[in-house]
Amino acid sequence: MSGITTPAVVPAPVQVPSSNGPSAIQKFVQDKDWKFFAAVASVSLIAGAGIYYLTKPSESAEEPKASKPKNKKKKNKKKSAAQKEAASEDKAASPEAKEVAKEETDVETMSAATIAGLSEAQRKDHANTLKLRGNTQYSARKWNEAIRLYTQAIAFTPDPVFYSNRAACYSVIGNFEKVIEDSTLALKLKPAYVKAIGRRAQAYENVGRHQEAMHDFTALCILDGFKTEGFAQSMEKNLKLVADVKAKEILKNREDRLPSATFMSAYLDSFRKTNIPDEKPVDEETGDAQFELAEYYVSKRQYQQAVDAYNKAIELDTTHMAKALNMRGTFTFLMGDSKKALIDFDKAIELDPNYVQTYIKRGSIFMEQADAPKTFQEFDTAISIEPTDPNIYYHRGQVHFITGDYEAAGKDYIKSIELEPTFVFSHIQYGVSQYKLGNISDAMETFKKALTEFPESGEVNNYYGELLLDQQSFDQAYFHFDKAIKLKPSNPLPYINKALLLFQWKQDPAGAERLCLQSLEADPECDVAIATLGQLFLQQGKIEKAIEYFDKSIEMARTENELTSALGFKEAANAQLVFARDYPEQSKALKR
Repeated sequence: MSGITTPAVVPAPVQVPSSNGPSAIQKFVQDKDWKFFAAVASVSLIAGAGIYYLTKPSESAEEPKASKPKNKKKKNKKKSAAQKEAASEDKAASPEAKEVAKEETDVETMSAATIAGLSEAQRKDHANTLKLRGNTQYSARKWNEAIRLYTQAIAFTPDPVFYSNRAACYSVIGNFEKVIEDSTLALKLKPAYVKAIGRRAQAYENVGRHQEAMHDFTALCILDGFKTEGFAQSMEKNLKLVADVKAKEILKNREDRLPSATFMSAYLDSFRKTNIPDEKPVDEETGDAQFELAEYYVSKRQYQQAVDAYNKAIELDTTHMAKALNMRGTFTFLMGDSKKALIDFDKAIELDPNYVQTYIKRGSIFMEQADAPKTFQEFDTAISIEPTDPNIYYHRGQVHFITGDYEAAGKDYIKSIELEPTFVFSHIQYGVSQYKLGNISDAMETFKKALTEFPESGEVNNYYGELLLDQQSFDQAYFHFDKAIKLKPSNPLPYINKALLLFQWKQDPAGAERLCLQSLEADPECDVAIATLGQLFLQQGKIEKAIEYFDKSIEMARTENELTSALGFKEAANAQLVFARDYPEQSKALKR
């Protein structure tokens, strides 16, 4: 479900939680060839997972197997595969086979010219002999000797197994560049050779080439049918590393920018409005005139103009300085610069220590910094100044909600409703908190009551629709999303929710795509719509189009977390293109 995507504690309506599992799109990608894409959303990483699988000695006869130190107390136990192989070789060294053994010894030093004069059958036979000798040396942990024998085997007959076995030796001694080289040569001879891909993936990871590692681990996931959890975990780990590095690099030169109008409105509407100008004030070069002009622009959702006017008001020394600093700090915070915003909030409180809204917003910054004690201290201070201000309880409820204390959140939403029953978002969030507590019937009743009390509210219909969608009451959800659109066509979120409904209910990605495009007509910079479109295009196999929208998400991201997430989606989509390029036959087979 879409909901409103907000920073850590921006007190706008919180997304309706799902009690039935992943979202529609996530569920779809988990059931299709795009499963690896859903892994981006996971934050659970088990250190080292997948490494054991990739380095675990293979039981296949084609792969070398290193022997383990013998335990004398268990010497009468069942013989290992390596011991059996050694016994077999002893048997082969019988008097009748002495001439053959001599010839096999000679093959280890045979020159290229002599090899060239042999028949194909002779070359293959001698190469196999050398491979078996190499396997024996590998089992004895004589890595360099094994490398020498595999190298000679390759001189007779280049074979993907020989290259892969030699790569295994190089991996043990830490020569990862050679692992990459040999694994790549093996894959040229045998595309989709899973063991070679696995060795190269781990080698890429060890040398810090995380993008290539991510591509190889993605290929392993797809070729393995997503049966091995270690592959997915390693893919995700490398994907996150790639996204983190790229995000930090982008942020070095990125200018601050306002989020979408939808995002801004969700936050600013969570504070009760006072003294909104009915008409546009005269644009005079005085501090107070600019302050009034800024307030007017906020009411008209012209946020960039509002930022400019607040800045001018502060420069011209408005008599409303505390409120102007408060609002400039708010915009700065929403652009992702918490440190700079905190400076404005501190100055605002110094000028007017009784303006409680500033304490609430400063508390949001402390919460973003994971400083819960300071956060709640700000709310306590605000209550001591103005205990009947409903804003305080609503926003403290949001903090409780985000930290998972839904019972405390519900109590604060009730207090906010008692102090101001006409504020619709308190009713919405109270219903959502009941839903999170598992009180489904109570939550539904809260929303039904809100529909009666706020019959013209698109927001109530939209969020009630989300609960109905989560309950798989598709017809009713469709009705309420439709009504939300009719009541407030400028709000892009009902279009997106309706799109996801069509996707989940009707399996209609094209229809969902059209609705998301309509949502962008309502708000061209709606980040939720853009991200959803990227996933819808990806589901339809329109990978280049999906990447185009993920690029837009990257451009719009304000914080490092948002940017990392958007980059992760793009990198995961691009990995699908790389797989199709590198493994065309396997890619075609998956689509059939």
